[in-house]
Amino acid sequence: MTKLNYLEDTYLFESEATFVEIRENEKGKAIILDETIFYPQGGGQPADRGEITSGDSVFTVNDVRLAEDGIVWHFGEYKTGAFKKGDRVTLKIDKIRRILNTKLHSAGHLLACAVSKSGIKGLQATKGFHFSEGPYIEFEGTIENSAEIIPVLQKIIDDLVSQNLKVNIIDLSPEEAKLKAIYAPQGKSARVVNFSGFPAHGCGGTHVNSTSEIGKITIRKIKSNQGKTKISYSVE
Repeated sequence: MTKLNYLEDTYLFESEATFVEIRENEKGKAIILDETIFYPQGGGQPADRGEITSGDSVFTVNDVRLAEDGIVWHFGEYKTGAFKKGDRVTLKIDKIRRILNTKLHSAGHLLACAVSKSGIKGLQATKGFHFSEGPYIEFEGTIENSAEIIPVLQKIIDDLVSQNLKVNIIDLSPEEAKLKAIYAPQGKSARVVNFSGFPAHGCGGTHVNSTSEIGKITIRKIKSNQGKTKISYSVE
């Protein structure tokens, strides 16, 4: 199992690890390490990119995935050289990409909070798409008067950002997660995230420390179709 250091510090952009082996599947070659700061795609958040180096050997990481056994696969190609088992390697992630993805993820959670605070009936957040290419939150339920709702939600989310609400992150034991009806892999802990004053939800993504770090969030569009509603947003 790979130790997931990105869970401990969103803003850790460089670290060290030990090279374990290189594996290959239908997605290509992947570096396996004992620990990592690279975020693997999941939960609506895209994977980190960057480089893994040791001496003159350089491996470019273009995708990252977390396997069911807890092993993180860093997919990419060697630019130069190759690592040997036990080598100490340096991990460097794309800082700009990580910060943007983190802001988008936290903004999506805050948007769900704004919808809850608005008092709109019948909407329940079901999933988020936190990629820079058209981020949105999807809800069960529909909105009839979207043109009227957009300015209402915009004011609420502006207020929440200005309040600089803290992001709280707690790790629950498997037993605690079960009691709170929060999903956790069999025998493993669960991670819950919430903004101060709002309910917590299970989430394994990276997040800002407080709402002011997100910056300006703009509600771009609301579209309801077949009993579902997508609220699109952007961050600056």
